[in-house]
This record gives sequence, structure tokens and C-alpha cells, in this order.
Amino acid sequence: MRSLLATLLLLAGAIAPATGLANDYPTQRVTVVIPFTPSGSNDAVGRYMAENLGRLWRQTVIVENRAGGGSAVGSARVARSAPDGHTLLLISASYTTTAATRTDLPFDPLRDLQPVAMVGRGQNAIVVGSRVPIANVADLARQARAQTIFYGTTGVGSAQHFNGELVSEVLGISMTPVSYRGGTESLLDLAAGRIDVVIGNLGGILPTIQAGSGRPIAVLGPVRSSALPDVPTMVELGYPDGVVMAYWAVFAPSGTPMSVLRKLNDGIRTVTHTPEGREFLARLDSEPVEMSVEEVTTHVRSEIQQWTGLARRRGMSAN
Repeated sequence: MRSLLATLLLLAGAIAPATGLANDYPTQRVTVVIPFTPSGSNDAVGRYMAENLGRLWRQTVIVENRAGGGSAVGSARVARSAPDGHTLLLISASYTTTAATRTDLPFDPLRDLQPVAMVGRGQNAIVVGSRVPIANVADLARQARAQTIFYGTTGVGSAQHFNGELVSEVLGISMTPVSYRGGTESLLDLAAGRIDVVIGNLGGILPTIQAGSGRPIAVLGPVRSSALPDVPTMVELGYPDGVVMAYWAVFAPSGTPMSVLRKLNDGIRTVTHTPEGREFLARLDSEPVEMSVEEVTTHVRSEIQQWTGLARRRGMSAN
């Protein structure tokens, strides 16, 4: 009996600090680092989340844009921060594509940062310009076999780069990537006919489509987009491997207590699942995601493995 009592007291002592830490968190200002310039969907999502987490917690939550190195500079800044949940990283799917193409990162993407929560998930779409007569995916494949097709990316190893190579692989074609500093520049060149295709987050491309400067020919999600109900999915067209979703996720420095990670996860899901949160994400053709800390971690590790295989097969390297 004495031995059992001692064991219970020991467990209580181990659990109490973690529980107390979660109840107290956050104890100071929280910084959300966005490793991109202050524009585009990453910035919009990060600022919305920061503002609403601040209200939820009644604590100051600020945004810090730390661009450079294809998101490596900002990510490394968080990786080197104290593992207490007060410095967070808001990043898109480019986290996993960068990890798959770069061995020279100033941090270890599997060891130094811990996935916390999925903020939202949305569709990617194939959008064509006016330089070549492409009306559908079959036309794209035919044109790519007859001439050079240029598609826009935000750099080697970016999510758009991987989208383009994934589509090329499933169609059995080759397209030539053209790198831009940002998505806006590639869409301007698509409208001007200087490149032929952009394959990226539909939330960022919708204005170009609505302006008539780009034509969507397929979405890369498992179901059709509510914003483009007449545009087929790659799955419908007979390409079940042509599925890749856009998303935003939050990371914390590795070593952050699980109790804090769970409170962060709960807070982020609370913010995104309100009617206002759903409406905000819907404007980006996205929706909130129900994932635990463990599920997000599994998802990120699976994507890094998937993209590493594609990068090897397609000869992609960003070093």
C-alpha cells in the first residue's frame, strides 16, 4: 500500500507542473512568425489567427514577417526560440516541399520544429493563360508533347513547383518551371501570356480567374471546389494520384510541453471553427480542419516523405 501511494504521489507530481503550465499559458506576449513578405494568403491567415487568438486568450499576439531563404530564415528563427509556446511559426505546405529539396537548411525540419495544428485546407487548381489554346487537361498534355509549356512557381522547391511536377508526372509529360519572387508576379505573367500555366492555391488565383485572365481546367482536390463547381477534379479525369491540397499549419519549437501544444491546438481550432472563422477561410476557398497534435505531426512527416520521393524521381533540388 505504501509503495502504491508513493507511486501515485510521484505521478501526481509529474502531471501537476504540466497541467499548471497549460492553465497559465500564455504568460507573456506571443509572436507568430510568418516566413514570407507581408502579402498574400499566408500573411492574411497568420494575421487573422493572431488577432483572434489574442482575443480568446486576452493576451497580446503579434505577427512578425521574417522572409528569406524560401521560408528558411523565419522557420530557423522559431526553431531557435525557447520551447514554451510563445514563439510560433505559421507556414503553408511549402514547409514540407522545402524539406524535401534542401539539405542545407539552417534547422532540421523533422527534429527542430513540432507541428501543432492545421489552420485551414483548400484546393489547388490548374489555371492556363492565353498563349496556347488549352481548354482541358487532355489539351495540356497534347500541347506539352508538341511544344515547351512554361509554368510559374515561387521558386525551386516551392509548393507550386511540386504541384507542377506532380501534374507532369501523372500526365506523363514535361513542363518547364519559371521562378518568381511571389505568386502575384507569376499571375501577371500568366495574364500577359508570358507563361502558360500556374498550378497553385485556388484562394490566391481566384481573382485572376474572375478577371478573365486565366482559365481553370482542373482542381487537385478529392472533390470539386465550391468556388468552381463546373471544373472537374483530376480524380474525375482518371488521375487518382493527382491530388494535393493547399493548407496552412502552425509549428512550435521542439521540446514545447505537450500540454501547451494541446492548448494551442484547441485555441486554433476554436478560432477557425467559429462562423466568422469559417467565413474567413471560405473567402480563400478553404475550410477549417479537425486534427489533433498527433494527426498533424503524422501528416507533415508523411508529406515530407512523399515529396522527397517525387523530388528524387523528378531531379528537383533547391540546394
